[in-house]
Amino acid sequence: MKTINKVELIGYLGLDPIVTTTDKGVKKAVLRVATHYYTKGTGDEKTPHTVWHDVVAWEKKAEAVENNYIKGSHIRIEGKLVYRTYEDKAGHTRYVTEVKAETLMNLDR
Repeated sequence: MKTINKVELIGYLGLDPIVTTTDKGVKKAVLRVATHYYTKGTGDEKTPHTVWHDVVAWEKKAEAVENNYIKGSHIRIEGKLVYRTYEDKAGHTRYVTEVKAETLMNLDR
């Protein structure tokens, strides 16, 4: 049986992307993407909700992010969910869910 791990997001960047280079010279871009949805309350009242997503892009995708995206950019991302854990300075285990970007598209252009 085949399986699939695929995510598609269309949203807005909440911050300027953070682009860094690893010790091995590989570029990494970290993006905070906001998506919105609404729930219906009593009557016709709709309540807006914002969900924040952590997105990571590597190598050439990170270079493209560095030159083409700023806070507020309308963006489309396709990628896969990646889960990881780490220990913080206090010794607590932290759990992280990220989207590893495979396709990035600037919808402002």
